[in-house]
Amino acid sequence: MILLISAFCFLALLGMAVAQNSADDAAASMVVLKQDSGTNLTKMNMSLYSAATDWGIDAFGIGEAVKFTAPKPDWNIKQIRIAGWNGFNSTEKKVPSPNNFLIEIRDEKLNLLYRLADTQNAYFTFPAPVLRAIDIPALKVTGVFYVVFYDRGAMVMGRENENGTGNSYFYDSLTTELIPAQYTDENNTTTKINWIIRAVGE
Repeated sequence: MILLISAFCFLALLGMAVAQNSADDAAASMVVLKQDSGTNLTKMNMSLYSAATDWGIDAFGIGEAVKFTAPKPDWNIKQIRIAGWNGFNSTEKKVPSPNNFLIEIRDEKLNLLYRLADTQNAYFTFPAPVLRAIDIPALKVTGVFYVVFYDRGAMVMGRENENGTGNSYFYDSLTTELIPAQYTDENNTTTKINWIIRAVGE
C-alpha cells in the first residue's frame, strides 16, 4: 500500500527522528552516505512504499537496495538509516503485530557481507514515519557496496519520487538480480525513484 504524505510533515518527522537517534549515539562524528536522496530535503517529493504493493507473495524475497561507494578503502559501516513506519496509530494506541524486516550489506559482486533481522516494532513504532538509525557491528567495505532492506510487507519505507539517480534498485534474492527502481504512470512515463536508505560510518 502506498500512502502519500506531504513533504513538509515528513520533513518535520525526519528531523525529530534524526535528533533523537543522534542524541543517543556518536553518529554526529561519522560520515553519512546519502548516495541518492536527502541532499535537499525541502524539495523532496515523498511517498511510502512496501514491496508487497508490486510483488505480492513474492515480496518476502524482494529488497529495496541502494548502491553506495565507500569514501575510502576499508571504510567502516557502523549504522544504517532507514525512513520507515510500521503503521502505528497513536490515537488507538494499537501496536501492529510484530513481523521481521531484514537488512543485508553486499559487496560489488552482490556477495553477502552482513545480515540482520529484527522486528519492525523495535524500530518503527512512532505515530508517523521516521528516519531510524539501526546500529550494526563495524563492517569494513572498499569501493562499491549495496545496502538492501526487505520490508517483507511488515511496514512501509520512504522513497523519493523525483531526482532519481539510478542508484536505487529492487534486489531479487531468488535470482540475485538487481532491477532498477522505477515506476511507469498512466501516461506511460517512467520515473526513477530513490529509496531513503543511508549508510553511516568512519
